[in-house]
Amino acid sequence: MRASLPARCAVCGSWPHGPLCPPCRHELAPRVPRCPGCALPTTSSPLCPACQANPPPWRYVGARVDYTHPWRALVLGLKSEGGNGWAQVLAPLWLDDPAVPALLAAAQAWLPVPLSPARLIERGHNQAWALMQALARLHPTPTPLPDVLHRAADAPVLHHLDRAHRLAQADQLMHVPPTRRHAVQGRHVLVVDDVMTTGATLTAATRALLDAGATAVSALVLARTPAPDDAAA
Repeated sequence: MRASLPARCAVCGSWPHGPLCPPCRHELAPRVPRCPGCALPTTSSPLCPACQANPPPWRYVGARVDYTHPWRALVLGLKSEGGNGWAQVLAPLWLDDPAVPALLAAAQAWLPVPLSPARLIERGHNQAWALMQALARLHPTPTPLPDVLHRAADAPVLHHLDRAHRLAQADQLMHVPPTRRHAVQGRHVLVVDDVMTTGATLTAATRALLDAGATAVSALVLARTPAPDDAAA
């Protein structure tokens, strides 16, 4: 619950405007132009050069902030025991972007990127589901389909792999059970996650949904990991 979150801002320590005070939200979460193919900041239009050369399988992906300080620590809070409370704090950031209501209106269904069964038991909640549920309290959303996309129980762990190896494992990650394929057939589906790193997870989700009969897939993530050169800067 939000009441369990600190009254001090988790970024600057000001009181009593926590856990994220209005000045920090305004100054540290500016809206910047992002490529709709990879969600990285760009000055190109409509796609960055990399996505023009190798277009992703999804129609659009949007991100609100970079996965850097202070957002990295706050996003990690989503995965903690108080994750549902942090979802209520962070989900409103999406509505600062006028593209998000249009995306929600265009999609006909949405679903969270699933956790593995073991990770879901360990964590007790899916942070992507918590984020979208929090957003749904603030703005109309498409039909939720939380049980359609499944992550394989024996799916490889990706966080220690580089981009090439992550993408090589994508087809092993997710599937739509035959009994649930009808739920996405002929529909524009929105996939929601907390962080986009290399795009391997979204690639797996998109391929599984398109294979199940979805007409299009878009994605919405809260944070985007910077490109390697940017992260090192």
